[in-house]
Amino acid sequence: MRTRIHARLVAATLFVALAAAAVWAANSSRAAAANRAAPARMANVLSQDQQSSAAQCDRTCLEGMIDKYLTAMAAHDPSRAPLSPNVQYAQDNVRLKIGEALWATTSGLGTYRHYFADPERGDVACICVVYENGTGAILIVRLKVANHLITEAEQFVAHDPRGAALYEKMGKPDPRWLEPIPADQRETREALEQAAYMYLEGLQLNDGRGVYAFTPDCQRTEDAVKTTNQPSEQNYGHADENVGDFVTMNCTDQYKLGFLGFTTGVRDRRFLVVDVERGAVLASSYLDFDGTVTEVHLTDGRVWKVPPYFMTPRTNIANEAYRVEKGSISRIEMTMYEIPFNMRPAFGR
Repeated sequence: MRTRIHARLVAATLFVALAAAAVWAANSSRAAAANRAAPARMANVLSQDQQSSAAQCDRTCLEGMIDKYLTAMAAHDPSRAPLSPNVQYAQDNVRLKIGEALWATTSGLGTYRHYFADPERGDVACICVVYENGTGAILIVRLKVANHLITEAEQFVAHDPRGAALYEKMGKPDPRWLEPIPADQRETREALEQAAYMYLEGLQLNDGRGVYAFTPDCQRTEDAVKTTNQPSEQNYGHADENVGDFVTMNCTDQYKLGFLGFTTGVRDRRFLVVDVERGAVLASSYLDFDGTVTEVHLTDGRVWKVPPYFMTPRTNIANEAYRVEKGSISRIEMTMYEIPFNMRPAFGR
């Protein structure tokens, strides 16, 4: 079934590209209405029986599945989770057997949990904190649920103790994430996917000349670190003081600066969970830095020398959530870490 779903998404890419400017510029109610009426060309199509099975598990049920899964993993006891006999499991893009990897090393669970649920399709995911032999880590886990059984479990582990500690200090997600979108203002699944797609499109070879749809109060965090609208300059990732003002900018101005132009590819874009009720998308993509971009000409006239880290081919996996309101992104929650260059996902979507 997933192969057919992926084929439909790939086949729809040309349509999305042609409609991109209109969708990404959807800042007005007219554009939002257009998004809601967009044809369902990117929709994943389930059989009637599958839809019925998925519908048996509502948001509370799906979030409970995450909790049961995590509890079983921390106990190193798969029998405590409602796993399908043929459950498919992967960690960090590698197919494994339940009981391996984090199932063997988890020593405790944190309190931070940010859920994403799609009862219609039986998809649920969580950004959360776990402890691996006593050391904090950020876990992104996605489950597929059918007939109250977990049929797929895909997880990504960012070994970032500082980020895990910051998440624990936060305790819970920004309340904005959890607010249901009024029923008459909700975007279609396809419009939410398109908004996420175009965010990633703007990141790839970012030149600052695109149309970037963010709300005026848009906020982004990366591994629980606030990276927008900061009161003072600071280093950004592998950057240096020459772009220390990047974190003082809002989401729109950051994209318009063109600083992210050293990202040479954003591929294998997948929508892990589309949460229509909350206007949220949890996406996964692979950011390639092929080493050919040695300097970036920013739109304000500065020339930034790309750090040595990006002078050799590298790939980072980005698991990134977006809150979309009337066609514009208001919240971004990202976790990113390095994986082998040109690696591919274990599950296709």
